[in-house]
Amino acid sequence: MTSLKNEIEGTWKLLSYIELPVGGSDSCFPMGKSPKGLLLFTPDGYMAVQIAPSEDASFKSGDKLQATDEEYIHRGKTFIAFSGKYQVNNITACVEYQIQTSLYPNWEGTTQVRKLDFEGDVLYQKSLEPILSNGQQVYAYMTWQRVTALSDAGEYEEVLNNTY
Repeated sequence: MTSLKNEIEGTWKLLSYIELPVGGSDSCFPMGKSPKGLLLFTPDGYMAVQIAPSEDASFKSGDKLQATDEEYIHRGKTFIAFSGKYQVNNITACVEYQIQTSLYPNWEGTTQVRKLDFEGDVLYQKSLEPILSNGQQVYAYMTWQRVTALSDAGEYEEVLNNTY
């Protein structure tokens, strides 16, 4: 039997990000219908994730220290980024993130758990505990596709260029 840790190691590109309110109202796409992002799992137990809406415009200035407050406020509200250690539970098919750094500092020092499911080279994740998003408790659902070294090299470079 393959361990879950071996299955998730590597690089994943984001296909979708959906939030479903705990109360059961309509789901929403806070990152738009075509978000961009990367999820990395290293063999030594570290992870990093970055998620952004694909529709965001570039800052007007080519100097990151000359961007307007409004540009930074908008980006900060529409960007998810955190990293830290991870552990997998083969019995429950979950991954636990121990968040060490985060764009949203309130997540630092916390743990988030995701239920995992695989279908070929596609990884489905669901937050097990609700998160507060835009004033309501929601479950986050993410769909990722594995990035392979050779077949997706050009696409991987494009994702990196569009993410950073």
